[in-house]
Amino acid sequence: MLLSILFLFVACFFSLLPKTRTHIRTHKKKEPFFFFRFRRSLRATQSGQPVSLDKEAKTVTKSVTTMLNRTISTTTAIARQRGIRHVIAWVPKDLNTDHKPQGRAYNTQARARMSPNHISTSQRRHNSTNGPTAPLRQRRGPNYIMDFEVPPDMSRLPPKFGDNQHIDIDDATWQQLKAVVDSIHHKAPIRYAFAYGSGVFAQKGYDSKKKPMVDFVFGVSHPQHWHSLNLQANPHHYSLVGKLGSKAVAMTQERFGAGVYFNPFVEVNGMNIKYGVVSVDSLCNDLLNWETMYLSGRLHKPVKILIDDPRTRLSNQVNLFNATRVALLSLPKRFTSEELFYKIAGLSYLGDFRMSIGENPHKVQNIVNAQLSQFHRLYDPLLGNLSNVTTLREGHLEQDDSPLVRSRTFQKLPPNLKKGVLYRYHSALSKAGVEIVKEEGKEIQSVATAPDLDKYLQSTIHSIVQIPALSQSIKGIATAGLLKTGKYGMEKLGKWWTRSK
Repeated sequence: MLLSILFLFVACFFSLLPKTRTHIRTHKKKEPFFFFRFRRSLRATQSGQPVSLDKEAKTVTKSVTTMLNRTISTTTAIARQRGIRHVIAWVPKDLNTDHKPQGRAYNTQARARMSPNHISTSQRRHNSTNGPTAPLRQRRGPNYIMDFEVPPDMSRLPPKFGDNQHIDIDDATWQQLKAVVDSIHHKAPIRYAFAYGSGVFAQKGYDSKKKPMVDFVFGVSHPQHWHSLNLQANPHHYSLVGKLGSKAVAMTQERFGAGVYFNPFVEVNGMNIKYGVVSVDSLCNDLLNWETMYLSGRLHKPVKILIDDPRTRLSNQVNLFNATRVALLSLPKRFTSEELFYKIAGLSYLGDFRMSIGENPHKVQNIVNAQLSQFHRLYDPLLGNLSNVTTLREGHLEQDDSPLVRSRTFQKLPPNLKKGVLYRYHSALSKAGVEIVKEEGKEIQSVATAPDLDKYLQSTIHSIVQIPALSQSIKGIATAGLLKTGKYGMEKLGKWWTRSK
């Protein structure tokens, strides 16, 4: 908007010049208008002819230059405050030279860090603002897309906020995963990326000699634009849906299932991978509100974050706290850390039809037992911040189960989950012929202390997960293609038949 105002001002200034010619032709006896004389002098200067600007033209030149300098200074300062990376300004060179006006790009973030020694003499002479400025930007290729808005960096979050989400893996695996993401990110920018599954973290009951398919999820800002870039760079990643164009792919992603578009059985750098694409808006909405629990439930378990994003990190921290609160409401006063992790890891599988066929029925136990240290890394800092949980000896914990504490815990649950629990609680009271308490404080406290609260929670989560999981699997047939879908289904069935008893 600031750039538009600046260019509008310049356009209005030059739009007056044709009117000047008409004025001069109509009134030949009068002295030519100084705007016309200024333009004539400027043309003569650019063509190399010696010319002396009279007093009026010099005044105009000085006024316009001063106004431009002030406008650019104000624009740059405001842009730096609002986090805009680059401000493009159109500044004319000195009128006494034979150079044409040139566009100048000012890096608002680098200006404050640069000293006058970084700037050449010619750059100092033509600076439109006081103080040091960044060097001129290099020209980009025709496929380069300028991103004027800088995403907020991690320094805007509190120090070490969300560090528990970063799980350590061996360096060789890390390099392989990062190389895969970089190969795609280089051509189609990714804002948030993580890898998960048995290809990243060991799971009990799987053959370690066989290399499983590695699962990725990429969070992007604009799905249609991202798919357009990726279709140009990697058209072989897509099924027949990709032949319809990026708009059809993005529409399939956003309108059906859980908002994720998967490309399975893709070979990148010699690694067999499956990657899903989701918009960051949809991802954060699911993390905060548990709309589908398709990805928020996935992030309840350890994942390896490869490209981080502050907004997603903040949303996921809320997601992890919510998972902990649900587990605490479902557990007795005293429990073990393993019991807590079993509850958390199993939330996203409630209502998932794949747990009935195609998935290992002992999947939750296998995940927790093989990744116990990673679960401690993920949730121990959160438990330390909860005043109602006390850590005892030998992995045992104790929680405050007083009505007041449980009602506060319940109030902090995601709105979608809380609404479903209240609906089921009211239905149960209506069937039993019990009068429903209408006061909000007493109603929440009665729900939080209800003996069947665990059943209400599981039933609500089951209804949240069921439809998105089913529709996402049906959508996978179209997005992956019949051949890849059959291959993927056979692998899942193989795991089911060879599971560890």
